[in-house]
Amino acid sequence: MDKNFLSFPDWQATADTLHLYLQVAGKVKLQRSYPEPEWGHVRMPLTVQGIGTGVIPGPDTNFEIYFNLRRHHVDVQNSNGIRTRLDLNDGLSVADFYQQLMAALEFIQAPTAVNTQPQEFHDPVPFPEDTRHHTYDRHAVELFLDNLHFAQRGLTQFLAPQRGKVHLPAYWFGTMDLSGALYSGQSAPYPGRGRISANSFDERFCEFGFWPGDPSFTDPAFYVMPYPFLSNIGSYESMLSPSKARFLAKSSEFVLTLEDAFSYPHPQQVVVDFCRTCFDILQRMDPWNDIEWITEPLTYSR
Repeated sequence: MDKNFLSFPDWQATADTLHLYLQVAGKVKLQRSYPEPEWGHVRMPLTVQGIGTGVIPGPDTNFEIYFNLRRHHVDVQNSNGIRTRLDLNDGLSVADFYQQLMAALEFIQAPTAVNTQPQEFHDPVPFPEDTRHHTYDRHAVELFLDNLHFAQRGLTQFLAPQRGKVHLPAYWFGTMDLSGALYSGQSAPYPGRGRISANSFDERFCEFGFWPGDPSFTDPAFYVMPYPFLSNIGSYESMLSPSKARFLAKSSEFVLTLEDAFSYPHPQQVVVDFCRTCFDILQRMDPWNDIEWITEPLTYSR
């Protein structure tokens, strides 16, 4: 493993296990948090050494669950100072992790019952029964964290100056991606069914993210997904930058693989340019109201 990234098949066993560990914690946050539009209450912040839930409202005190992916443990603590720690090791099954986390929540006086069925996962087994997923390769986990930090810098550089409603990049436990979004403020109800989609797609917006790949698309990649979805971009494809970026009509999103981003001399700027040109194409094809104000440059000096 001498590359600065892994293709999904290279670490799928670990990726699946980590994905499910984080889902258990994410479902705790979902159960306890006050609902926000577009599922904003389930976003999990990236930290210097890992991924956390951030502050969760508890029955009497606030609490948090924090995955340190450098030292490979999980800290569970409340605002009164009660805390405990779980170790992350190869061989720790999802079932064992689930039981340990539920016990930890009892210990810090924040017992929380969750839906134990995995969401948006290709191989779902209820958490208490899942002894199938138990692989934990520390090197792969740390490399994934490195990739998240690289992605966070590029995506934030593009999103931070935008005006209006912006979600800066955070981890989503359902799809294992790090993403943020820029919103138009214009209603656009989802035409289909499903609780997740109906509450995700209720406003014109554009998502900018990174995901490590999955069994159907094995290359870790950056993506830009406008909603309402685009079926094609026609002649605007020539506006895309860098040259290795492409639009996938099947999934209605723009894609730039991590490997392609790293192939350029200035990878972070390439990610910024990719986001910007995708958003420019969207505004050519389906312009938002007040776009001139949303994109008006800031005047702060550094």
